[in-house]
Amino acid sequence: MTIHRLHIQGVRNISDARLEPAYFVNIVFGDNGSGKTSVLESIHILTHGRSFRSTSSKNTTLIQQGLHALTVYGEIGEIHNHVGVSKAVDGVNQIKISGEKVTAVSELAKLSPVQIIDAQAFDLLTGSPAVRRQFLDWGVFHVEHGFLNVWQRVQKALKNRNSLLRSGKITDPIQMSAWTREFASAAERLDEYRQQYLERFKQQFVDILAKLTDLDDFSLSYHRGWDKARSLLDVLGASEDVDIKTGFTHSGPQRADIRIKLGKHNAADILSRGQQKLVVIAMKLAQGAHLQTFKEHKRCIFLLDDLPAELDSNHTHKVCQILEQMDAQVFLTCVEPGELLEFWNNKDQIKMFHVKHGQVSGELDE
Repeated sequence: MTIHRLHIQGVRNISDARLEPAYFVNIVFGDNGSGKTSVLESIHILTHGRSFRSTSSKNTTLIQQGLHALTVYGEIGEIHNHVGVSKAVDGVNQIKISGEKVTAVSELAKLSPVQIIDAQAFDLLTGSPAVRRQFLDWGVFHVEHGFLNVWQRVQKALKNRNSLLRSGKITDPIQMSAWTREFASAAERLDEYRQQYLERFKQQFVDILAKLTDLDDFSLSYHRGWDKARSLLDVLGASEDVDIKTGFTHSGPQRADIRIKLGKHNAADILSRGQQKLVVIAMKLAQGAHLQTFKEHKRCIFLLDDLPAELDSNHTHKVCQILEQMDAQVFLTCVEPGELLEFWNNKDQIKMFHVKHGQVSGELDE
């Protein structure tokens, strides 16, 4: 999808800014602390209902000091859907799509597949399995129509099963059996979605990684969260006593992980910071490429905060070249206006925006 218009009000130090982004490449530049990352953050709020930098439910760090709420408006997609997101200091949020109130954030995500590559993106290699599950589920969500329903079934069944387990004894074995069976059934389907997606994704990842690095013997392997030779229902039955003692479900898709290795070693343990960033970028770009392959009318939006950090000019150039070959809308931040401009072949398809003290000026004439 494409963001055609963007109106930001009260996001951190940005009081009021209006942008008409380019269809392909947008470079947002300015001094450190000027507010350029807040432009990317605003796009993420518009498309996900939340910031990628703050997890506070009160929104107090997001909203400009002295204001009670922030708002981000945009026109998105081929039919220019009018989308608005507001977040108040008391934690009350509101989402509207084409004038209609929406309660499910997933409705925003469906409109605009967005990938963020920033300093936190390293967590894909070095962070907990939850980060890699989120990465995997992002990909499945955008290509498998039935995924969201199955994922929600898993979450509901797991929550209810764990609630029964926390009591320390099973006073209602019929209810326990019902939630265990529902959890196992939905989890097996979720596992199928994840496995199928990762198998398709792997080749695109390998191809893109080869364009960025000379790393050999690189592998991704999926671990589903329980014994691959047994059904989850069997595993849950065998571990029920342990689950009751600890008060939670030990096995299931909530324990799944993607193991990322170079040879026999965990990639995060032996790669340099720059190499880690290239691997993460390759994974994110591969998801965008996979999306285009299986959903030809869906464009990915890439938000890259300070791309040159940890990368030399050669590798920065390679990343830009791959992005230019993709049918995607790209937003990048940097300090100097010429820092990224030189790496693109078709400069006519680039818009540049200058951010200074929270003020965003329009396209820079070169």
